[in-house]
Order: sequence, then structure tokens, then C-alpha cells
Amino acid sequence: MVRDISVVDYRLARAIPSDRLRLKAIGEVSYGEYKAPVWAVSVGSTGESEYKVLLTAGVHGNEPAGVEVLLRTIEEIAKNPKHYEHVSFDIIPVVNPWGWSHDIRFNREGIDINRDFASFVSQEARIIRQFTNNKKYDLVIDHHEDPRAEGFYMFQNADSDTELSSKVIAGLRDMGYPIEQNVSMIILKTKDGLIDAPMWGLRYMQLTRQLSVPSYFRLDGSRKAFTVETPTRLNWDQRVRIHKEVLEILLQSLAGN
Repeated sequence: MVRDISVVDYRLARAIPSDRLRLKAIGEVSYGEYKAPVWAVSVGSTGESEYKVLLTAGVHGNEPAGVEVLLRTIEEIAKNPKHYEHVSFDIIPVVNPWGWSHDIRFNREGIDINRDFASFVSQEARIIRQFTNNKKYDLVIDHHEDPRAEGFYMFQNADSDTELSSKVIAGLRDMGYPIEQNVSMIILKTKDGLIDAPMWGLRYMQLTRQLSVPSYFRLDGSRKAFTVETPTRLNWDQRVRIHKEVLEILLQSLAGN
């Protein structure tokens, strides 16, 4: 192991003494002697209007920047309960504890969890499905990284309006970050940092048993669902900052800002 999952447990436990946050072990990943809870933090809305958001990270264990950003987001809300006051969250900071602990993309059985949300062979995918059963979200964001990419890119799932994605990409470009131009994903390709996945593409991935986390939730009725990807060739602080900036822009969009 290269990372200690108890560090995540400790940071979550420190943040949770807050009236707005609830911490729950929604399942346990078990591989022989390795056992770890899958934690979910639920954050209640304090405003009159409520938007429901699901945030996930650590689906691939060797993509740690998103995990860090979600932990920091939980800590920020704990310190300032009025932060994102019109949003209720379900936050799962580490979907794949074994992979995160070992810095490996897959789970212990060699399953790519981000292709398992049609088959649900992995215990991790089943844990997420059970926890989110019958829930619909206004926004789903899954945080990833890519060792092959030269710049940032994102997936948009079955949404004909690309204005929000274009705003995210333009904002990062203005900050001086590189934008990916040349990533291909089976039947889809990047166009200036955006992979625009149509509904038929999601149906195809479902039929071929390769459905990702955000695609699953989009097909299940959630309104907007994105995967955001940082290139691991950037340094740690840059990658964390990109994930945080994207998260802020997408959350602001809920109020029409």
C-alpha cells in the first residue's frame, strides 16, 4: 500500500461535528485482510431553494486529486455551514478504497469500476447503487485524472446545451491551463476539451456493459452529469486547483449564475 485509508477516516471524523453534515459508512469493501468503509457525507440545505448534488471521486485509485478536493470541500462546509447553503449534497470522496490505497486504477479483482455501472459485478458499484437507490440529482460530478492527456477535458452526458461546459473550459483556459484536444473514448472524441456524449451513446455503453458512474445517473433521471479530467502531467497543486475551480463553476450554475 502507498496510502493509508485511515487518513481519510480521520479527516472526515474531524469535519463532521457540524449540524449540517452527516457521515455514514454506506458499505464495506473487503478483500481478505484489507477492509475499508465506503464513506458518504450528506450535507443538508439551509436555504429556501434546494438543489441536490452528488459528488464522487476515487473511482480510479490512481487519480487522487479529486479525492483531495472533495475532502477539502467537506472541511470547508464544516467550517462555514452557510457555504453552498442552497445545495444538499451526497459526497462519496473515495469510491474505490483498495485502489486508492494501492495507487491502482482498478479494484482488487481487476475490475474498472467506472465501466461497471451496467453490470454491477463489483462490490463498490453495488454499494453506490444501494445508497443512491431512487435518488435523482440536479447535478452529478465525478472527478477523474488522465495520465495520457495533455490538458483538461470533461464529459457531458446527454445534454444538448453545451453552454455550461464551454464556460468551464473557457474559464480554465483564461487561467492559463492547457485544454485537451486529442482524447478518444471508444466512439467519442474530444472537441476543444469537451466530449459530448449523446443519449444514444449512453444507451450503447449500457448495452455493451461499459457504463460509467455519471452516465448511469443520467440514464436514471439525474438532470446534469459530468466527468471532469485533469492531466496528471501537471503538478499536484495545479490539478487540485483545477478540480476545485470546475466544481465551483458547476455549483454556481445551479442558481443560474
